[in-house]
Amino acid sequence: MKHILAILLFTTLSISYSQLQPPEAYISFAAFYEDEFEPSAYLNFSVGSELFALKHVAPEVDVTYYFGGRSDEDWAIDSSGDIGFRSFLDRFFDAWVWGVGPKFFIQDDYSRVVFIPKYHFGNQRAIGDYTDTDQTDIRQETKSKFNFWTFSLGYEFLGTDKIGKLGLYLTYTAFNAGKSLNQLDFSEQDYHKQNFNTKAIGITVRLSTGFGKRKTS
Repeated sequence: MKHILAILLFTTLSISYSQLQPPEAYISFAAFYEDEFEPSAYLNFSVGSELFALKHVAPEVDVTYYFGGRSDEDWAIDSSGDIGFRSFLDRFFDAWVWGVGPKFFIQDDYSRVVFIPKYHFGNQRAIGDYTDTDQTDIRQETKSKFNFWTFSLGYEFLGTDKIGKLGLYLTYTAFNAGKSLNQLDFSEQDYHKQNFNTKAIGITVRLSTGFGKRKTS
């Protein structure tokens, strides 16, 4: 009986190992709609790895850089009808975040339908630069730690023999740049505080690559 159990265990592990795909590295680009920013979006870039793939799941880790912002200008029309500049305020944010989560997929020989829930944590900052016609220059900078989830649903085109793929995903992110942007205060310069909340839906494009040939079942 012990020999039978040992044989079954060895067979199961051998089958699992034979289907195990080696790691892949990937880069991705995403754009998320946000009408409070210019030009109505904020962006991110990611570098990560699909650690392995087995059956219908593949764990992933990555690091992502988010960035975006908006600018506001105060102006008036003088007695001659010319537009006169008064002041300018530029708000910018960026963030570095780590992400970890499973990728669930249904796969055939050429493609995958995937769903990726991913947990992120990291740091973000916001910078506000104010200037006016009186040569007043003011800079404010805020920083904050934060965490959030993203959810991606998409389609991946697999390499026919080599490891690698091209992916296109619809992504919802709970990333909120308001954690830092809303701390900027230029009300004394006649710019009202904003209430940014940048949770959004966007499009992600990813290119993956690896070494060796793809294993088939």
